[in-house]
Amino acid sequence: MAKQGKPVAIDEYLKLEEVLPAIKGQTVRLVRSTGDFTVGVAKIYRSLLPLIELINRRGDITEQELHLALDELFLALQAHPVTLQLRTLTTRMRSGNLLPNEESTENLIRFLVDQVSARSIVPIPPQLTDEFWKFFNELMSEPELRGLGEVSLDVLRIVISAYEPLIAQAINQVKDLRQVNDKRMREILGNTRVIRQDLVIFRRQIGALRYIREFFATDPNDFKAQAEVVAQMVREFGPFFIKMAQVAAASSDFLPEEITEALAVFQEDVEPMTADEVEQAFVECYGALPTERYFGFDAANPIKSGSIASVYLAQKPMTDRKGNQVLTPVVVKVGRHNLEREFLIGKTVIKLAILSSQYWAPHSKLSPFLSSWLGQVDVFVEGFREELDFESEARNQARFATRAGHSDLWHVPSVYHGTRRIIEMEFVDQAASINNAFVERSGRKATRARRKVGRAFLHTVISHLFIYQEFHGDLHPGNILVANRDRLYLIDWGNTVDISTIWKPALNYLQAVLAGDGDAIIEALVELGTDRAKMDASRAELAKHVSQLLADADVEPLGYDFLLTLYNEGQEGLVKRLELAINLATALSRQGIVVRSDYMHLTRSLTAMVGSYLGIYRGLSRVVLVQDIVQVLVRFPALEGMRQLSGYRRKVMQQLTVHRPRSLLTARG
Repeated sequence: MAKQGKPVAIDEYLKLEEVLPAIKGQTVRLVRSTGDFTVGVAKIYRSLLPLIELINRRGDITEQELHLALDELFLALQAHPVTLQLRTLTTRMRSGNLLPNEESTENLIRFLVDQVSARSIVPIPPQLTDEFWKFFNELMSEPELRGLGEVSLDVLRIVISAYEPLIAQAINQVKDLRQVNDKRMREILGNTRVIRQDLVIFRRQIGALRYIREFFATDPNDFKAQAEVVAQMVREFGPFFIKMAQVAAASSDFLPEEITEALAVFQEDVEPMTADEVEQAFVECYGALPTERYFGFDAANPIKSGSIASVYLAQKPMTDRKGNQVLTPVVVKVGRHNLEREFLIGKTVIKLAILSSQYWAPHSKLSPFLSSWLGQVDVFVEGFREELDFESEARNQARFATRAGHSDLWHVPSVYHGTRRIIEMEFVDQAASINNAFVERSGRKATRARRKVGRAFLHTVISHLFIYQEFHGDLHPGNILVANRDRLYLIDWGNTVDISTIWKPALNYLQAVLAGDGDAIIEALVELGTDRAKMDASRAELAKHVSQLLADADVEPLGYDFLLTLYNEGQEGLVKRLELAINLATALSRQGIVVRSDYMHLTRSLTAMVGSYLGIYRGLSRVVLVQDIVQVLVRFPALEGMRQLSGYRRKVMQQLTVHRPRSLLTARG
């Protein structure tokens, strides 16, 4: 039997001099982390001082002051050790597949590319997809992921940014509580009610996003089912998406026919407002019901209803040329209630969806794209929000109605009166939109009428571009009427595009891309950005990207023999140069650069114009289209010259009529 050894004392294994360094290291780390935590909390308290000072100040605060104070607070929150520790936690959870990671992002993008390829009505060449994956692999080479805490703070900051005007207003109203009366109290309660109403809009718009999953669940070749899903999502999302659907439907040549038909419904008619909402608008603007101002006004039955307003037909006593009072038909356009909130929340929902992609599809190299898109959403939505100002729309329509009075090719209804939500204007009898004007007509007469409208439309667009340097900002088919078979009317002047200051930079960019001139491209890109200082600071990085893109595209710069070069390159060379323009837009996004709103608005307007113009000739041969374009271009200088001369003659005659009696009286005196 083996002899048992003598028990060893614990002290022989655990020596104090060996344990002390470990205890010391843990103590140092604990003290350091505690100190960092304490310093972080102190910085948060210090960042609260500007906000507290604004609240305690006797005078009113501005939105800009509140914005800067909140920015300082969120910067301190992002720098707190807890937020930084959440990044480490997020990294571990992503590596353990507990959260979406880079691999899931790449799988998601591959799924989307496969979906686009499967649903495309035009076969996508393998070379194009190979080039995309080459670009994608280069993009994803250096990951720097963000933590849950940072993403959550960014989401919270975007939501608070949407309510900064209300917060600033509420703080200013609370400061005046000692002097406030019952009316002021109702205003404060009204702001609170706005938030409750916003929650309803938020819930509806976010709920509409569920149709994205249903869309991908449909058969890629079943365009009818896809169209039904898209129409349901647009209808539920509300006025903001309906406006975008109108723009998309205007580009019908680029969409399947079934989806085009589903979106075209929103150009013609949308669910109207209730009678109570219409009456509320009249009480708000005039302090009276519509029946007290008009005869035959039916608030429950508009003749047309759109995303921004509903249109009603009524009669009103007006003075004719002989001075007699007669009942005259008028069109009354009534704006929808709470549109500002609809557009603001729609923008916020889209920005939240973009920002949340950093969680569901994390990748550091996507960050510049997402930053660019977040800023681009603001400038994109701003173009739509211009249509909400009915007083500005009335001024635009009156200005173009005066210009149309000098031409027989196009017409604009006269404006009688305009307020913030209501416009009263001339009634155009027997008018229909271009989508319906020629549906029940066929034969040579209908073809001649359609071609006459098409030539008048093209002449009008050219005259607006080159004579007035201002044109309609939303010429989708629903805003183009045909009266008396071939009389062209343009309506809904909610926004216009002034190209007097932007046409040169836009043309310079196009020329630079076609010519393959790197220096000229960089100069043009600097003009396109919203932040000139940021563009200048990133000029060197832009030059690097542009030179690389030019080298990859293998585009030969154009010289004096540009016609010969383009002829030798043929269609393939033209495609290369157009692809270069797309890749340059991608380079802007990679740099986090936001394109100016006027250029975005210009692109949207031109897209709607081209789509509407092609819609006029739908069903006619391309030869007819080319013939009419050539005819308009050849006759345009002569017709506009005669019109300008006639206008000058009319002004001279008016001056002679005004000044001649005065000269005669002077001579007699």
